[in-house]
Amino acid sequence: MSSDWLSVTDSEVVMPWIIDIDGFFRKSVENRMLADNMTKEAIDSIFNNAVRILGRCPNPNIQEEIAETGIVIGKVQSGKTSNFISVLALAFDNGYDIAIVLGGNTLNLLKQNASRISSAFSVDTEKLTVLKTNDNKTLINPARIKDFIENGRKVIIVGLKHNKHIDQIAEIFNNEFLADKSVLIIDDEGDQATLNTRAYQQSISTTYASVLNLKNKLKSHCFLSVTATPQANILIEAFDTLSPDFGELVYPGEGYCGLQEFHAENADKYIKEIPESEPNLLDDMGVPESVYQAMALFFVGNAIRRSRGDMGTHAMLIHPSQKKFDHRIVEQKIQSILDEWKSKAKTYLAGRRDISYNSLRILLQSAYDSFVLDGVICHPFEDLENQILDRIKQCSPVLVCNSDENASENAELYKTNIFVGGNLVERGITFKGLAVTYITRRAKGKSNVDNTEQRARWFGYKAKYLDVCRVFTTKDIKDDFSSILEHDEDMWASIERAQERGIPFKDMPRIFKLARSAYLNLTRRNVARTENFALSEWKPQRYFTANDQIVLQNTAAIADYRNKYEKLLIEQKHNSVQVHRVLQNQRFEQVYKELISKMQFASNEVLDSKYFAKLNDALIKLKLDIPVDVYWIRDIDHSTRKISEDYSIQQLFQGRNPNTSSPMYYDGDRSLADKEPEHMQLQIHFVKPTNMPEISYYAPALALYVPESCADALSKLVVRSNG
Repeated sequence: MSSDWLSVTDSEVVMPWIIDIDGFFRKSVENRMLADNMTKEAIDSIFNNAVRILGRCPNPNIQEEIAETGIVIGKVQSGKTSNFISVLALAFDNGYDIAIVLGGNTLNLLKQNASRISSAFSVDTEKLTVLKTNDNKTLINPARIKDFIENGRKVIIVGLKHNKHIDQIAEIFNNEFLADKSVLIIDDEGDQATLNTRAYQQSISTTYASVLNLKNKLKSHCFLSVTATPQANILIEAFDTLSPDFGELVYPGEGYCGLQEFHAENADKYIKEIPESEPNLLDDMGVPESVYQAMALFFVGNAIRRSRGDMGTHAMLIHPSQKKFDHRIVEQKIQSILDEWKSKAKTYLAGRRDISYNSLRILLQSAYDSFVLDGVICHPFEDLENQILDRIKQCSPVLVCNSDENASENAELYKTNIFVGGNLVERGITFKGLAVTYITRRAKGKSNVDNTEQRARWFGYKAKYLDVCRVFTTKDIKDDFSSILEHDEDMWASIERAQERGIPFKDMPRIFKLARSAYLNLTRRNVARTENFALSEWKPQRYFTANDQIVLQNTAAIADYRNKYEKLLIEQKHNSVQVHRVLQNQRFEQVYKELISKMQFASNEVLDSKYFAKLNDALIKLKLDIPVDVYWIRDIDHSTRKISEDYSIQQLFQGRNPNTSSPMYYDGDRSLADKEPEHMQLQIHFVKPTNMPEISYYAPALALYVPESCADALSKLVVRSNG
């Protein structure tokens, strides 16, 4: 299993220059990956990505002044470090002598990045020299760097995203010899710190100014941002120096567990909602019951893993706040519980039965029963009990992880760890063996999608023990991530479509979905701002129709329409489940007249009668005669979905299967528009609740796709009329 990114496509990409893929540094990095139990297939996919990315960078073997800015977009916690290291390896094998990695904004992250890079290459220092801006100041000067290169060394300078560190790096390029070199700059977590945070103050932030200064000193270079949350990079003005000239998507490999795994159909299994009636962990009212439950699940899950022969590290993260003072409060509370549990475990394991143990045993038994109810295969509780208590006894003390403390070195001394963290948790820090997360941190007002998604350290849980992984969080945070999932899939689909049509990255339409726009911004308003558009490419029906009379009426209207065109329907089979029927090349005006106008919708529905009527009028007014394809989605095996208390449908669309090699692979419902991207598409879904046993019927639900060209014309019309 590997959680490293895989290639977007297996089709050949024509490169502007020929790249050697079998050089010394490629082989060195590959050997290290193999030693880390990565499969050859996964490694080849990573280097295929690297070839594609490096091919967009300047050719260092020709004298040409080129400044490129690119972005590599992956998924949170999906192994991006190995991907940019593979780009560096190929760069060194193909004529680059010097590279710069801007990694994080704390010394802990700087140290971690430099260590990972050195370890990944694992070559003699006379072949590759890795320098850090804080520890190697006396070597980061023109004379020493020039000397390294003339003696056949490749050089990587790892620096903080801080103006003093970046200016320190920039000074070496005052040397003519070095200024003439082609340079590859990797901006790790490229949506953070380096962008201009004063863009709307008609000013320039200090770190951004230092980046511009560095770029201006280089004649030939590529500034390559690497991130899983590219909203800010995409939304900044196209004329901004750091606005990407090109973008590359790289998908996570087999076994990656991210948004789709946790926040779609399996949300209720993996996400445990903290009751609103409970006090907050930071309150002076003791410890919430859900904390005890989370800790019990953590230790029981650890024992289950060990009973299977999995002796790997097992970790729990508690993320209550960004404030260090709060971390101390939580550390003391959790440590007090842990000390009490350790004492009871030691007493019981020593053969001394104490009645006080019963309260702990009840908690552990309840956690075990919860796993069994969720379908986890495990030995009887009595057989696991001593193993559970041993894990409690062997657990680390509570380890604080923030800008004051780096718990990683202490964590190496234990196989079972509990962490409390803050801002440092958001970026770069990886918790080995993370299995349980307890997160209550959320902004009081609007949260930013990119920062919120980066806090999801549970992305990256390993598939081999996913069944015992859990996330405890509030309803607001759970709902945030449900919305972010929909936005993320929509954003990726938009980028894919632009690439397939050959639209330059700078010209790609910046129209993205965000259901909870009242609670979420796409990114920081001091970097980039957004506004709501009347139309996006995809607009699904939000609410399940629970009125059986309306369902009967709508179902009959759909059946009448289908019967009229039955002989024209075409079967579209993707696998045994994803079997659709399609009626192609219809006129929207006719579809509206014969079908949509005869249906009823919920009063709070976005995609309602008024919406369709307005759309029909707008198309007629603008004389846009765009073909419409009508899809009956999952025509044989209809959909089942979780329905919320307000009857909203959780994830109407079926998402992409992350395993591209599976016989059940499916690109996802949204991808159906890729076959005819300039057609409108009306999808008819039939949905039955998974959590409302009193409802036995499937209710129709619609989803509408509007092509970019049409959406652009319609949005302009709406803007003008509202102006």
